[in-house]
Amino acid sequence: MSDARPPAPPAKASGLRRHRALMARLAAGPAPEAVILGDSLAAGWPGPDLDRATGLSTLNLGLPGDRVQTTRWRLAAMAAFAIRPCLAIVMVGTNSFADGDSPQTVTAGLGALVALLRAAWAPPVIVLATVPWRESPSGRSEADRLALNAAIHELARTESLALLACDAALGPDPAPGLEPDRLHLTASGYAALGAALASLPRPG
Repeated sequence: MSDARPPAPPAKASGLRRHRALMARLAAGPAPEAVILGDSLAAGWPGPDLDRATGLSTLNLGLPGDRVQTTRWRLAAMAAFAIRPCLAIVMVGTNSFADGDSPQTVTAGLGALVALLRAAWAPPVIVLATVPWRESPSGRSEADRLALNAAIHELARTESLALLACDAALGPDPAPGLEPDRLHLTASGYAALGAALASLPRPG
């Protein structure tokens, strides 16, 4: 994983405060049946919709602004809580993409994140999400995003992870599933992802 960025804490004080609040939720219990980790796209997933999609009581550990290296840092801190979720969803990468990170850097970080997740909480099923369509940031193109998603798809295959293919879920016209900022998801966008998540085959 030499291409991965090293784990790093949230850059903003507000991010650290929210991270500590999530740690407090873990400490207070009860232990969740499922978890979701990642950035604002994970954090914004409505709880009842997420529970329906997973069929489990799901704790949302997403944090707006997370890069892959931030989620790795936060997971290392949260790993002190010996929970044993049946399912873990990893939805992070859009901010790393916007930062200009290469597919190799992003997927190396995701691979390290998955390895830590397995070592810490040993979820039988891990779902890895691709990066949904977004307005291309400065210096990036749609071809860059598609190349990243191809690399995420390959990582899921080699690591035996379930894949949440966001483009397929949102359909050929993703606009109805996106907020006016052309980045974050609307309720209908989350509903589409939830239907795709619910339909994923799960081992065992």
